[in-house]
Amino acid sequence: MQITGLLYKGFWSALDWIYPPECAACGEPGYRVCPECLQKIQFTEHTTKSKSDRSFCDNQNCGSVERVFLAEYEGVIRECIHALKYDHNLSLGEFFSPWMGDLVKAMNWVADLVVPVPLSDERVRMRGYNQSELLARPLALQLGVRYLPICVSRIRNTPSQVGLSASERRTNVAGAFRAIPELVKGKRILLVDDVSTTDATLAACSDAVLSAGAGMVYCITLAGFANRNLISSEVKHQV
Repeated sequence: MQITGLLYKGFWSALDWIYPPECAACGEPGYRVCPECLQKIQFTEHTTKSKSDRSFCDNQNCGSVERVFLAEYEGVIRECIHALKYDHNLSLGEFFSPWMGDLVKAMNWVADLVVPVPLSDERVRMRGYNQSELLARPLALQLGVRYLPICVSRIRNTPSQVGLSASERRTNVAGAFRAIPELVKGKRILLVDDVSTTDATLAACSDAVLSAGAGMVYCITLAGFANRNLISSEVKHQV
């Protein structure tokens, strides 16, 4: 696993030499994210860990869910997520995964499987990839944990969440995921997504995994909201 991780990192480093990157936020040449823009990112303090609660999922075992995000969803990190999702800046997944790995370790989470939140087949065809996989694969390699995207699938297409309220988002994704019991039963699952505003997608995915018999679900996203009061004004513009 360690050798594979080094090869993976080396692949992206080689691409940076062949095709010099530009900062995803400001366009500064030579950086995926330049030092000045990195300083503007509001990284999460470990003490702001979001506690499990009954409102997060519908499963009776929803207390077996913990979640956290790496940085506040604003400014530079929002530009990076947009570049990752829509501008085919695929290297950003590998770029941010070390910070996400450090956060997982700081939370004292021990996972058996790393699983990206799946996109619908239609959206994968349109975009060409699932941005959550670009974060989850290098994260799994860094943690030395098995990467297994096939254990959770999205079983129905859902309209875009952009512009929907928190309650509408939960309704939109309710029952949209299915997990394979033979693969997740009794396992500690680390779900990975790019951004969480209202937690609706993570909640629906966690519910599917727990319903299939998982023992514990950890959720990590690249970005989220420390101040939940800001969500209502931001979800309309979420990428």
